[in-house]
Amino acid sequence: MNQFFDYISSHYWGFLFVFLRLSAFMMAFPFFSTSFIPISVRIILLLSFSFFFSSLILTIFQPPSSLLTFTFLVLKELLVGFLLALVGSIFYAVVLYAAELISYLMGLTVANLFDPTFGMVSVLGRFFAFVFYAVFFATGGEKLFLGALYQSFKFIPPGGVNIGDSLFNFLIKESSLIFTFGFKLAFPFIFALFITNLALALVNRLIPQINVFIVGLPLQVFVGLLALSVGFSVIVYFTVNLVQRYLEDLFRLLEVLKGG
Repeated sequence: MNQFFDYISSHYWGFLFVFLRLSAFMMAFPFFSTSFIPISVRIILLLSFSFFFSSLILTIFQPPSSLLTFTFLVLKELLVGFLLALVGSIFYAVVLYAAELISYLMGLTVANLFDPTFGMVSVLGRFFAFVFYAVFFATGGEKLFLGALYQSFKFIPPGGVNIGDSLFNFLIKESSLIFTFGFKLAFPFIFALFITNLALALVNRLIPQINVFIVGLPLQVFVGLLALSVGFSVIVYFTVNLVQRYLEDLFRLLEVLKGG
């Protein structure tokens, strides 16, 4: 116990800055901010990672000279943690956007679920989110992810973040990936549903006696589920590339924050 208090007293400021960065990160990152992980587990993970990363940082941090300096340091650490989580939220939003496009054409948007991170999402959106998480852990992405968190303290020591035009350009470019990657992921299924809707429109014009509304909705759901079952390998393959791109952009963000 004495060793524990000795460690806290000698590494107080380093632990505090690491704790602030990781707390902002866990509050904004999609996986940690959902109800999948209980609050008690999140607190234990936050404290564990804070002790672990602070013990690896050998730099002895001097206490801030004034309250204003301390406030700026706190805001900078919270900003770095939020930006690291923001990149993950962007790629998480890619799969949700693709799922919403498919759900809209399938008619599944009437059955929505409440997601604490993004609000109301469709059932298909929750399924795509689970696929994203499964691929992330199956490909060993959590190891590179923890490595990126550790490198963030090497590249950007507490209080050493630089904010410049390159950061805003990076965020704007990353935000556009939601629409480009999301549409690419959903395009094969959207095309199949578009052909189905086109066929239903022709049937409605050629055979007016058929009630297309009653026949169309079950047919759209059937075609959508059939396309998803047949093209599930496409979803997994695209998600693997998406996870790799996410990890690459995470390290690219560290370079941007380091260089200003």
